[in-house]
Amino acid sequence: MKYLLTLISLAAVIPCKAQFVLDGKVSGYKGKYIYLQYADDKGTYIRDSATVKNGLFRFSGNVSEPFMAALKNSSDPRSYNDSGNVSLFLEPKKMTISVEEGNFANAQVEGSASQKQFGAMQQQIRYVNKKWKVVMDTLSAVNKRSNFEYQELKNWVLSPFHMDMDEIYDRSMNQYPTSYVTAYYLRFKVNELSADSLKKWYAGFPEKVKQSKYGKSLNEDIQRKKIGIPGTMAKGFSSEDIDGKPLSLADYKGKYVLLDFWASWCLPCRKGSPHLKELYGKYKDKGFEIIGISDDDSKPDAWRKAVEKDGTGIWKHVLRGMKRTDSGFDRTNDKSDFYNIHALPTKILIDPNGQIIGRYTGEGEEDKSMDEKLASIFGK
Repeated sequence: MKYLLTLISLAAVIPCKAQFVLDGKVSGYKGKYIYLQYADDKGTYIRDSATVKNGLFRFSGNVSEPFMAALKNSSDPRSYNDSGNVSLFLEPKKMTISVEEGNFANAQVEGSASQKQFGAMQQQIRYVNKKWKVVMDTLSAVNKRSNFEYQELKNWVLSPFHMDMDEIYDRSMNQYPTSYVTAYYLRFKVNELSADSLKKWYAGFPEKVKQSKYGKSLNEDIQRKKIGIPGTMAKGFSSEDIDGKPLSLADYKGKYVLLDFWASWCLPCRKGSPHLKELYGKYKDKGFEIIGISDDDSKPDAWRKAVEKDGTGIWKHVLRGMKRTDSGFDRTNDKSDFYNIHALPTKILIDPNGQIIGRYTGEGEEDKSMDEKLASIFGK
């Protein structure tokens, strides 16, 4: 009897596939086909097409849970614009959608509770984007003149914009704390929320959401939060440095090592270089080393120029090691993954025994904390 109850319990949480049907109506459409693309619960990328006849079309498929999809007027998977693309949440049930050519973003979807939440959020987001359009256009013009100038303006000018967006996300997630959509959006807030906060959100989900691809992804992110934190051992790596010579973290055993995760295009990283040079000059004779790890695998020339211009060639430099492939990215030797790096600049301080004793992301107070830690080790 106990075995039977266990089987029943397992069956209750293992999702079963069911059919979704999306009946659509499009006005003013001149194309022969319309397209739907999404990743199913196993992560398989699906790109489907339907014939448009007399303004009507239908999509159907088998899925086990609500999922994010995109309805498009183009077969190009890289094509995203409000006029010919709309993101929506579909569910394993019958739904309808009404859309107008040239205005896909304002499509009306019925029959999906998840889409009701997602659609309300998207409507608010479009309002905020429209309100900020003039500012965005101005910043885009600046970007064409100077990337550094653009980043500096963006960080300062867009702070209220990001606050508006965060308010939309937070309000919606608090209103629907147990939904698939909330699980989906939490993946984008992983870097700004603590592990304890993420665990609290995850614990509040019903089992079916925990077992969904978005719930599983969130749980994986929570587990990754344990990587690269003080108290854990630093993961070793070997690489070729900026001069083409072999470099291994193991060679630095017995010294304090600061891993500086940065990029040539990261303005805060570059602005922090003079301070790092000051620290290096102050402590290098006391057993302190720096290894720069740059997110410039696709632009090695920019990496070399930045090191030369900033005068940071006085310590060793390597690339992060993420390789682009035909199917995506090869992260086998991705040092950023080894240390769960999702924001730049981030600095990891390792003691002579290989244990992480400090993690500092950003500037300001984080730099102050790092300075105090180094002073406590080496003396002022």
